[in-house]
Amino acid sequence: MQDVSASALIPLMRIGDELGLFNVLGRKGPCTESEFSNYAKIDQRYAREWLLAMCAAGYVSHTDRVSKFYLTEEQKSVFAFEESSAFMLGAYDILSGNIHNIDNVREAFKTGKGVNYSDSHPCIFSGTARFFRPSYSANLLEKWIPAIPSVEKKLQDGCNFADIGCGFGVSSLMIANAFQNSKIYGFDIHRPSIENANKEAKQIKINNAIFKVADAENYDGEFDIITFFDCLHDMGDPLGASKYAFNHLKNDGTLILIEPSAADDPEENFNTIGQMYYAFSTMGCVPTSKSQKKGLALGAQAGPTKLFKILENAGFKTTKIVKKNATNMVIMAEK
Repeated sequence: MQDVSASALIPLMRIGDELGLFNVLGRKGPCTESEFSNYAKIDQRYAREWLLAMCAAGYVSHTDRVSKFYLTEEQKSVFAFEESSAFMLGAYDILSGNIHNIDNVREAFKTGKGVNYSDSHPCIFSGTARFFRPSYSANLLEKWIPAIPSVEKKLQDGCNFADIGCGFGVSSLMIANAFQNSKIYGFDIHRPSIENANKEAKQIKINNAIFKVADAENYDGEFDIITFFDCLHDMGDPLGASKYAFNHLKNDGTLILIEPSAADDPEENFNTIGQMYYAFSTMGCVPTSKSQKKGLALGAQAGPTKLFKILENAGFKTTKIVKKNATNMVIMAEK
């Protein structure tokens, strides 16, 4: 029942996000349901039921006798403020997108074929960017890049950096902004995502980042650093992508994988994070991979041994995990 209750919130969270309801509470609370509905420009009866559902979940707080509603500072960080490193509403974009994709994935269950990535519901693409942004903003520049001193130094001095499968360019733009001596290239197969990344770069006046439509085996250039941020397991031929990266790295170049944290033994992944990633993988990662050549379908919980083997077969001599937390592991590989 607890899981059903949590799942029942999915449409309410999307409605709250799209109508800006959490933001209204964050800015205007404490407020009565009448005040809230006026601020949010929504019907008061729907406002009340939504507020009570959020209170029952612990996502919204209330005063005595449930007379006024507000968000605590923690609730604001998780639900109201997009720039927060704890922001979680992007996950509900992905959940909603997965529900929209049920018909395609159900058919793939029967045929064994894949589902073309570009056929996913639009909120999958925006949701992926919003879901990963908080973790990247908290970890990428402060923990993950410093864990590889040679990479940090190259970026500081100025180098060519390629972000494969960059999506909306979240990670690429963070790197570009922090290391303006370096030239940052973002590549992705999804044209609307690349258009969004170029638009964002222009809006925030990032001049050292270039985004192009390309897959993992047809981009051009020679690079000091090549990264696959939460995407290698989505590719149909991760070995081919790794070999291509190997051939497009300079002799002293470094490859960086950021992958979901997972153990090699599936039983060790039977926990809250594993449940989330196995579910996301069933609806997104496996169908996407199976729609491409080879269709290896590593899945989001592949584990380090499979990843190391792919990198070693691609030609890399040194592979190791340099950083790990509850959700992600950072793998470095060198020629």
